[in-house]
Amino acid sequence: MKLITLENKLRIILDRRNDLRSATLGVWVAAGSRYETKENSGISHFIEHIVFKGSEKRNAFEIARGMDSIGAQVNAYTTKEYTFFYTKALDYQILSAADILLDMIRNPRLDEKDIETEKGVILEEIAMCEDDPSDVCYESNERSIFSGSSLSLDILGTRESVSSFSKETFSSFMEKFYVPERMVIGISGNFGEEEIVEKINEYFSCCKDTGNELKASDVPFKKEYSLIKRSFEQNHLMLSFKGVGIKHEDLYSLQLCCFILGSGSSSRLNQRIREQLGLVYDISAWLGRYNGGGYIAVSLSLNEASEEMALKETCKIISQLKNDISEKELAAAKEKLTASLIMAREQPQSKLSSFGYTQLMLSEFISDDKIIEEIRAVTLEKVKEDAEKYFDLKKASFTAVGKVKEKDFYKRIIEGEKDE
Repeated sequence: MKLITLENKLRIILDRRNDLRSATLGVWVAAGSRYETKENSGISHFIEHIVFKGSEKRNAFEIARGMDSIGAQVNAYTTKEYTFFYTKALDYQILSAADILLDMIRNPRLDEKDIETEKGVILEEIAMCEDDPSDVCYESNERSIFSGSSLSLDILGTRESVSSFSKETFSSFMEKFYVPERMVIGISGNFGEEEIVEKINEYFSCCKDTGNELKASDVPFKKEYSLIKRSFEQNHLMLSFKGVGIKHEDLYSLQLCCFILGSGSSSRLNQRIREQLGLVYDISAWLGRYNGGGYIAVSLSLNEASEEMALKETCKIISQLKNDISEKELAAAKEKLTASLIMAREQPQSKLSSFGYTQLMLSEFISDDKIIEEIRAVTLEKVKEDAEKYFDLKKASFTAVGKVKEKDFYKRIIEGEKDE
């Protein structure tokens, strides 16, 4: 793994693998809904779409045909903190694939007709997500706990904001955020280092450092009861606790708590709520992590009739977590967490994704050995201490979507008392 930083602060990651016959090139841009406003909400995601509509040199069909003619794969996605574009091709075609991808990102055509057409596509995407109960629950939860912060904004934006976008909206946003100091370009696989660096320089060496570097900021957490009535067949519930960010001393300890609590078929929640009682289709515990903070979530999908018993049992298991974790249970969780992280990074594309993300967000690489060392260093005392510190049901936020009941019903189960 090699890191090159250009004078304009653009970072290039080179991961040469001579044993492969392909290569994957990715471009990370620190542009996501976290950096948007109510007025331009969804602009980052829209840009991810619109660059595929054509560049100054190629129209949309020429981009698609260009990639297909060399057998290359190309795709992109947007998160709250970054947008990621990537292409994968055989080793002797990766330079051609890179040329198309970098041209799309650097020189988007931003045609008004294309923009109007794509608005319809994204409005349909918003409608699709509104029909998915898990998506509704997830987005509603983040809108609640991050209320008052830009992290509460949906990645897709709103119908109103998306419908208002013009060419000038895209141009001004890209001028501010699609800048070298907020970008990382990485390539993993079999490729010529000199040729790929020369190709990246061809497109980005003329870009100037604007001083708009990515800076971490505190992530808020608000306790809310968000209840959304919908006629879904299943109810979706989510308990959230204030958590930690992508670089925090308690990160691995909390990940181990989640693995013990609700990650995998042998976890406590799965064994009790699903396997023994048959009350849910799915139940899990996981971390929502951002640069500067995050949250811990326990999510359930279940029938309305099972809500009360399932939620009571879930809260009981959560409250007991701090008391009865054994060394054997912790050791198993450590092995599972280590395996999930390290084995994922053994695939070239996953490895590149991991290194590109940490370089963009933290300006550093985290080696496999470092991950293993830090997970193994977590003690039983530390896990119990953090379980007590973070999993406080009286401070939890709660979201329910579906045939939901009144707030007092859920509050009584979760906090053990009625609302005054």
